[in-house]
Amino acid sequence: MVTEAASEPLEDHLVELIEDPEAFVVVGVWEGAVVGYGWAQRTVRQDSSPIARIDELFVTPKARSVGVGESLFGALMTWARELGLVAVDAFVLPGHREAKNFFETFKMTAHGLIVHTRLDQDTEE
Repeated sequence: MVTEAASEPLEDHLVELIEDPEAFVVVGVWEGAVVGYGWAQRTVRQDSSPIARIDELFVTPKARSVGVGESLFGALMTWARELGLVAVDAFVLPGHREAKNFFETFKMTAHGLIVHTRLDQDTEE
């Protein structure tokens, strides 16, 4: 999260995203309350193909079984298709099996793994 999370204050970042024509922000509402949110940005890969990168997709634990996440994902996919993007990437933290399983229901598969070690601590055993 230290590397991937949006900078604080989050409100400033959200304003930038909302004003960015190559980004899309969506919220999920259940029974009159905001219970989820997501945002994605258009980016271009090294081969010049444009894709959407889902940077955040979150639903409160109590609202995860009522379809809010699916609706948020669907809105992000619709936005990506309307922009003519060729693919969608999303970031999932290692060990977050619930998130990995969620994305796999949409036929998304892992295609990269970031490995990490700290240099400020003795890592020898």
